[in-house]
Amino acid sequence: MVLYEKSSLKVAEIFFDEPAGPIPADIIRYHHRSAPFAQGKAAGLQTLWIDLTASPDCLLAGMNKVTRYEIRRAAKEGATYECQSWPDAVWMEEFFAFYDRFAAGKGLSPANRTRLTAMLQSGVLDLSRMRGQDGETMVWHAHLRGGDRVRLLHSASIFREMDKEAANLIGRANRLHHWTDMQRFRGEGIATYDFGGWYAGAEDTAKLHINEFKRGFGGAVVPQYNADRPGTWKGAAALSLRMALRTLLGKEE
Repeated sequence: MVLYEKSSLKVAEIFFDEPAGPIPADIIRYHHRSAPFAQGKAAGLQTLWIDLTASPDCLLAGMNKVTRYEIRRAAKEGATYECQSWPDAVWMEEFFAFYDRFAAGKGLSPANRTRLTAMLQSGVLDLSRMRGQDGETMVWHAHLRGGDRVRLLHSASIFREMDKEAANLIGRANRLHHWTDMQRFRGEGIATYDFGGWYAGAEDTAKLHINEFKRGFGGAVVPQYNADRPGTWKGAAALSLRMALRTLLGKEE
C-alpha cells in the first residue's frame, strides 16, 4: 500500500490483489486487480503479461524474430545495465530530470514526484537504466513491485532528439533493457512481468505502435480492473465532484 497527500486529501493506493483492511485515508484507489469488485463500479482495462516462471529459452522462443534479433545485436553494442531496487536520492533526481525531458518532447505531464516518492518510501519502486559506451543514459525504466508481480510504470528515452542511427541504437538498447529487467526479476522469484497497459482501441496509431513493440516479447493480453472508493466524507465529496466534472466534460468515469 502507498500513502500520500493530494489536494489536502489522504490517498491510499492498493495494487494488484493485495488484501486491504481498515485504511486511514480519504480516498482508496485499487489498481490492476484480476477481478471486478463485488460492489460498486470498476473501470476495466487490459495489459500484457509475460510469464516469468518459464525458462529463459522459452521466453526468448515466445518473442518474434525482430525482438530476438534486436536483443542479440544490442548485447554486442556495449550498453551497460544498472538497477536499484531501492533507488537513492541521486538516482531519483536523475530519473525525474530525464523523464521530464522525455515527457516534454511527447507533450506529456512531468513525473508525479509525490506519488513516485511515496512508492519509494513504501519500498515498491524499482529503477533501472541503460548507458551507452559514452556513459550517457539512453533509457530509464520505472517499475512497481508487489508480491509476485512487477508492473512497468514508465519507460523513457530521448530517441526523438537523435538522428536515425542513434534512434535505432536506443531502440535496440530498450529491448535489451526490458529483457534484462525480466531476467533480473525472474531471478528474484517474480512470476509475472506486466508491461503496464495495452491499448484496446484501433484509432491511435502511436499507441498501436507501442502495442506492436510489446507484442514482440510474446505474452498474453489479460483484463484488469481499477476502482476508487471513499474512506471518509471528504473523499466521498471529492469523488462525487470529480464524477460530476467528468460527466460535464463528456468523459467516461
